[in-house]
Amino acid sequence: MQSYSFLQPFFANKRILIVVSASVALYKILELLSTLNKLGAQTRVVMSEKSAELINPLLFEVMSKNSVLSESSQSWQSADSPNHISYAKWAQVVLVAPASANTIAKFACGIADNIALCTLLASPAPKIFAPAMNTIMLLAPQTQANLATLKTQGVRVVESKEGLLACGDRGQGALADLQEILYALLSVFLQSDYKELAEFWGGEGERKEVIITSGGSKEPLDSVRILSNLSSGKQAHFLALALFVLGAKVRVVGSNFLPFLPKGVERIEAQTTQEYKEAILQARKICKQKPYLFMAAALADFKPKQVSAKKLKKDALPEVFSLELEKNIDVLQSLSAQDFIKIGFKAESEEVSALECAKKMLVKKSLQAVCLNVLDSHNAFGSENNKMTLLSARDMKQTPLLSKFALSFEIVQFAKKLAL
Repeated sequence: MQSYSFLQPFFANKRILIVVSASVALYKILELLSTLNKLGAQTRVVMSEKSAELINPLLFEVMSKNSVLSESSQSWQSADSPNHISYAKWAQVVLVAPASANTIAKFACGIADNIALCTLLASPAPKIFAPAMNTIMLLAPQTQANLATLKTQGVRVVESKEGLLACGDRGQGALADLQEILYALLSVFLQSDYKELAEFWGGEGERKEVIITSGGSKEPLDSVRILSNLSSGKQAHFLALALFVLGAKVRVVGSNFLPFLPKGVERIEAQTTQEYKEAILQARKICKQKPYLFMAAALADFKPKQVSAKKLKKDALPEVFSLELEKNIDVLQSLSAQDFIKIGFKAESEEVSALECAKKMLVKKSLQAVCLNVLDSHNAFGSENNKMTLLSARDMKQTPLLSKFALSFEIVQFAKKLAL
C-alpha cells in the first residue's frame, strides 16, 4: 500500500470539510478520512439526507472525530454548534466526494435545498468536486455542461476513473483514486502556502512546461542482460509531483514510473541513453514554449560496443572474460540551450572534489543550474531523504537533509530564480 507520509508537513492542521452526497462510492471516503487523520489534518463531514440513508453517519463521526452535520443534527445553540454557517466558515477547503449528478447539477445552478448544498453555498473556501456515478449519467450532456459550469466558477474537478461500477457496468464514473483526491487538496493548499511559486509555475497566465528525466538508463549486453545503475527515480518523481501540484505542465521521460506519480503527468518511456535523447526531443516538439529540462536521470557514460542479438550462454563463456565498452552520447551536453532551460543533476561520492566538478559541468554543458548530490549513508540511491547543493552562475544554496518531496520545493524555488 502506498504511503503518503511525505505529505504530512503540507496537511498538518489543515481544515478540510467533506460534503458527502448520495452515491454508493461514499464508503471510500472512510479510507480518505483515515489517511487525512494520519497526515495531521482536521476534518469535518456534512451528509445530505439521502447519503445518510446509505451509510450510518456515526462511521464518519468516528473517523473525523467531529459531529457530522446533517438535517437532523444541525443546531443553533451557540457559535460553535454544528450548522451550515459554522461549518462553512470553519473550512479552508471544501471537498465534495462523492459528488452525485444531482448535487453537481444543483450547485451549478446555485440551488440550496438541503444541508449539504446550503453549506457549499455558504462557504467562501475553494471547492473540489470528485464525481461518482453511472457512465451514462456522467456522459449525459446535462452533466457535462454542469461540470463545465463548475470549472468556470473556479471549482476543481477530480475526474472520475474507468472501473467496475456498482450497477455492474464497466466504464467511466468510478470515484477517482484516493491519491488523486489528495493531490487536488494539496494543490489548493499550495496556492496559499507557496503562493509565489504556484503563480510562477501554474498561474493565471501560461503554465510553465517542464520535462523531467528519471531513473537509470539500461544499455543492452545481449537479449536478456543490461548494464544499468542504482538510480531509483524517486527524486525525479517527487520533483514531477511538486511541479504538477504547483500547476506546471509536466512530462516525465523514464525507464520506470513509480506509483505515486499523478495521472495528470505525461509519461514517455525510454530505456537506452539514445532513447532518452529521442524522447526528450519528442517532448520538446509538443511544448508551446521553451521548457525547463530537469535532467535527473542517471544515464550511462558507457555502453557495450557490441550487443548480442541472442542470450550469451554461460557455458559458452570463459571463467573470466572482458567486456568492451565505448563512450555513450552525452545527452545533456548535446541539447541546445536555445531550446531548453537546462538544469543538470550530478551525483558524486567524494565531497572534496564534488563542488568543483559541478562548477565545471555548469560551464561545459551550458547549464542554467546544477543540483549536486554528494552520496553518503543518509542519502544513497533509493533512500527517502536527500540533500543537495544548488548552484547557478550567480547563486549557490546548500540544503539540509530533507524528504525528497520537501527538497523538490527547494529545487523549484531555485529554478524560479533563473528567470529573474
